[in-house]
Amino acid sequence: MFNLKAKFQNYTKAQLARVLTQMDRDPDSPTFGCFDRNYWHYKTCDFPSSILQQGVFTLEAIRNGSVEFIAPTMVIERWCLGAVNALARQVDRKGSVNEYYPFERSYPAAAFSLYSICRILFDWRSSAPQLLESVNWTPLRRLTNHVAGRIEKHAINQQAIGLAGLALAAKLDLISPLTEIIDKHATRLFNSQHSEGWFDEYGGPDSGYLTVTLDALADYYDATDDSRALEAIDRAVSFLAKLVGADDRLPSTLNSRNTDYVVPYGLVRTAVHNTLAAWLVETLFHDIDQPAHPIWATDDRYHSHYICASVVRSLPYLEKMKPGKAPSLENSIWMDDCGFWIYWSSDRQWTAYVAARKGGLVRIHRAGGLAPITEYGWRIRAGSKLWTSNWWSAHWIVEKKPNVICIHGLCQRTQFHIANVYKHIVLRLLAWILREELTPLLKRMMIFRPAGASGPLFERVVEISEEGVCIKDRIGTFDGAEAMPSPRQNLCHVASADSFSAEEWLPSLLGTGNRTLDEELFVNTRWNAKKLSSINR
Repeated sequence: MFNLKAKFQNYTKAQLARVLTQMDRDPDSPTFGCFDRNYWHYKTCDFPSSILQQGVFTLEAIRNGSVEFIAPTMVIERWCLGAVNALARQVDRKGSVNEYYPFERSYPAAAFSLYSICRILFDWRSSAPQLLESVNWTPLRRLTNHVAGRIEKHAINQQAIGLAGLALAAKLDLISPLTEIIDKHATRLFNSQHSEGWFDEYGGPDSGYLTVTLDALADYYDATDDSRALEAIDRAVSFLAKLVGADDRLPSTLNSRNTDYVVPYGLVRTAVHNTLAAWLVETLFHDIDQPAHPIWATDDRYHSHYICASVVRSLPYLEKMKPGKAPSLENSIWMDDCGFWIYWSSDRQWTAYVAARKGGLVRIHRAGGLAPITEYGWRIRAGSKLWTSNWWSAHWIVEKKPNVICIHGLCQRTQFHIANVYKHIVLRLLAWILREELTPLLKRMMIFRPAGASGPLFERVVEISEEGVCIKDRIGTFDGAEAMPSPRQNLCHVASADSFSAEEWLPSLLGTGNRTLDEELFVNTRWNAKKLSSINR
């Protein structure tokens, strides 16, 4: 059996300096402890993004010896305190913090920063009580009360993180009354879990953000002993296990929020008692020390504020995991709630996926080190107007039959948003007036686009059998428009998406070239399983 802990440590050694570089390490600096390098070093923004203070997890891993790194005790303790108090300086009089623009009063920045700092302070009670005397507690109380009064309905991982932060804050006497507030948030979160095991992320499941939720629930359980957390974690683990394909990877492009990473801490903590979670860790992270692993492509911002943090926090628990036990899965799995169809070949050499609520997106994962077979739907352009079939939405009409699924609806209107100085002036003015009320408006414009299903009619029929996968597409007539196979990039704006993937260089299953829509377009595509590398049209 491979040494999983050694692989995690190798990854950490390769990435540690990259995280520490994000922090202002000069003890005489007025921004000492800040993890937003764009603010304190480059000075390209005039406020710090508080969500980045999660870098304190990496400092704490060095301080408590989880990470093999030679650092003088006095220096690393000063850095840890500097990071905690840097967050305290960023909290305004109302208890809020910012992430992307001033006056934002960002919920995710508040929830994630509170969670990370309170987890560290919670641990210091037993491991470094002397450090607690130098913490600036007053702003943290304001931050706690701010998080307690906020609810995030569309991105449940953020609500889970906020819940864990509140539970840890309660242990530190940062909030009162305690039980009623936390229980209301907890009940709302646990009631929102779908029977299939996933939580809502902009209307559907997202494996990347689901693992972030697992991180939070593991720490929430530490603070509360709430058995509902363990039950929710086990259901989520079961859901994730069903998604792993023949190549030991998750079908990332099917995610509702387009993330293509997973974080390990919650899975590793669960693997101490759950053999299925242990199998997921062994399967998804067996090559974490190799640059080809998807986690290496994460940009500095997300790597700094929770990717590396989740890895280093896993280290003390890796050797406590139970031996992994793979799931026993049916050849065909249909999940009606989320619209995922998963098909395994009888010889277990390939897995085909269809995301019905994402325009019928198809992926085929193959064993033996072969690259996946991918396609990303269609884009339709008419002049300056752009539509796509690659869009997670409830408007798709889905009909599932044995071995066949049919999806139809109108393509989604979308557009690119280009930043400029005038837009930023307007953004700041509106933020100053509307504060946190601006965020739902921006999400509606850049992410949800509820009235955007206005393009050409799109119909897809996918048939899967032992012989392979057959896709039949029909795109309705649309004067002056052309259809072309979409690139891997998704046009729904999500900050953590669009990391580089070698899949971007793979040929699309749909082929290449523009096709006119002066009349209805019919495209038939077949992948022959008997010739694992073949694509026939």
